[in-house]
This record gives sequence, C-alpha cells and structure tokens, in this order.
Amino acid sequence: MAKNRILPGRGVLAARLNSHLDDRLRAAVVNPQLLLAGKAALAAALAWIIALAIPGEASRYPYYAPLGALLAMYPTVAGTLRSGLQTVIGLTIGIVLAHIAMWAGEPDGLTIAFVVGMGVLLAGALKRTAGGGSGIASAGLFVLILGNDNLGYSLGYFVQTVVGVGVGLAVSALILPPLNLDDAVGQMSRLRRAAARQLQEMGEALDEDWAADDPRWAQRRDELTESARNAREALQYADESRKGNVRRRFHPRDVRRDYRHVEVLEVVAFHTLNITNMLQDALHGTSREHPLPNAVRPPLREAFTAVGDVLDLWTVEENDAETFQAAESSLAALEAAAYEASSRDIPFGAAAAIAMSLHRILQAVTPDRHI
Repeated sequence: MAKNRILPGRGVLAARLNSHLDDRLRAAVVNPQLLLAGKAALAAALAWIIALAIPGEASRYPYYAPLGALLAMYPTVAGTLRSGLQTVIGLTIGIVLAHIAMWAGEPDGLTIAFVVGMGVLLAGALKRTAGGGSGIASAGLFVLILGNDNLGYSLGYFVQTVVGVGVGLAVSALILPPLNLDDAVGQMSRLRRAAARQLQEMGEALDEDWAADDPRWAQRRDELTESARNAREALQYADESRKGNVRRRFHPRDVRRDYRHVEVLEVVAFHTLNITNMLQDALHGTSREHPLPNAVRPPLREAFTAVGDVLDLWTVEENDAETFQAAESSLAALEAAAYEASSRDIPFGAAAAIAMSLHRILQAVTPDRHI
C-alpha cells in the first residue's frame, strides 16, 4: 500500500516551502521589536557614515552621531520626534550647565556636584520638553570632564548628536513606519468578547453556586479590567503611530470613531464588573442582604446569556436585531419575576439592580447612540 501513495510533486513541495518561508518572513518583518532593532541598527550605521564626512572640529567626535540616533529612536514617528527633541534640548541644557561650572575652575567635587544636581533637578522639572532621567546631567558631565575648556568639544558633541537625531528621525519616518491599527482593533474585539464571556459565565456561577470566596470571581474581574486597560492603551498607541506617518494616507481610519467604540466598551466593562460584584454578594447573601431568591435565578441566567449573545455579535454600526430583541425579552421576564417575588415578601433588590445594569449594557450598545 505504501508504494501506491501519491506524493506531492516537486512543484507543489516548492510552493508549500515558499509559502511557509513567506509567512515566516512576513511575521519577522512585522515583529515590532525586530523592526525597531533593525531600524536602530540602520540609523546608527548611517549616522556614523555621515558623521565621518562632517568637516571641521566636529569630525573628531563622530561617535556621538550613532549615540544620538540611538537615543532618538522610538517605535513610532511621533515618538522618535519627541525623543529626538528631548535629547537635543537636554544636551543643550547640559552643555550650558557645564560651561557655567567651568567658570568656577577645574572639574572637582563641587563643580561635578553642581552639574549633576542641577541636571537631575531640571530633568524632573522639564521632563516634558527635555526628557527625564539623567540625560541632562550626563551631557553636562561629559562636557565638564572630557571637554573642560575645549569649546570645540561642546560644539562637536552638539553637532554630531543633532546629526544622529536627524538620521534617526529620517529612518523612523521613511523605513516601514508602523501603523498599530490592527492591534488596537484586536484589543477592542478581545474586550468585547471578554465582557460577553463573563456575562455568560455568570450564568454558570448561578448553576454551579459559586462560593463567595471562589477565586474565579477575582479572576474574572482581573481579566476584564486588564482587557479594558489594554484596549485603551492600544488605541492611544495606534493613534500616536499615525502622527507623521506617511502610510496613514494609504490606510485611512476614523480614530474618533474608535475612541467612541472604546468608550462604549468601557461602559460595558464597568457594568459587567458591577454585575459580577453584586452577584458574588447576592448568591449566598451577606450579613446585610438575603440570598438571591430561587424564583429569579432561571430568568437571571437567561438574561445573562442573552445579553452576552448581544455582545458577541455587536459592532458599532449595528446589532443583530433578533438577538437584541431576545435580550430585551429576557430582561422583561427577569423584571417580572423580581416583582412577583417582591409581592410574596421575598427580597429582590440584587436581581433588580443586576437587571438595571444589564439594561445599561444594552443601552450602551444601541446603534443609534453611536452613529
């Protein structure tokens, strides 16, 4: 039987191998850290080559050019511009501090303490414009100790660093500037699915009668909180990646609409967390609250499932009409069961509060509120 097996031809095997290699290459190219490393290496090499060609006193200090390119390099174009400006401003302030200290004489403990102390102080006060950390102090120390009274050193240090920053900005802007839109969309989708899954799992909590100290309560809250934070951060990063990016013309996107989308999902996450907290207390009761009545548990379970199904299918533009109607019907049934329980003097406060939060979720994802 083995002799009769039909093996793929060489052409098919070659096509599969090429496809596999293309996938691996594509994955490597789009890897953010690998892309940043490659661009930083290219910027440093180009800065060194250009630095060697600069005439005059600055040509004696070419090593500051690749350093400037490295300090400026950031994953996004806007971030590279901001980091580059901070580097140049910090360097300028550091040089000024060093020359002020030189008026006191040769480098000693006092002048070094002045440059470092003032540098760190100014770095904290001007962190939005001059960068943070020890950049100002480091620049001041280099000029004070290595340059001393040599004005050419200060000039060369400044010129070569500016050259490196310029090269870093050019490489960042022209060589595959990343657009992080896909990650933002993916994080928003994960947040929506996380909220949907958590609501559906609240039905499981009812069925399985989770204990108040069951670790799954905290786990669900942590997962949803992290998803909400990741969605917001991913969108902000995607928005920054568009600034100064030539590729945005070929990938137009309404970021304001994405922010509205995230805001809606954050409302959904808030109410979902509130529901989780209320159910954790109401399932078995507390010292101040009676346990959730058995009469409202089945309709509550159906409401969790129905609203979770709405979130599973929701987009900013539309809802699945049938699923949305089923969710509204399930909430009406829950409210009816809660009021019926109250007529028999059975406490229903938690069920009514949960129903209100579920209503808020449906209201948040109603399409005409966001178009």
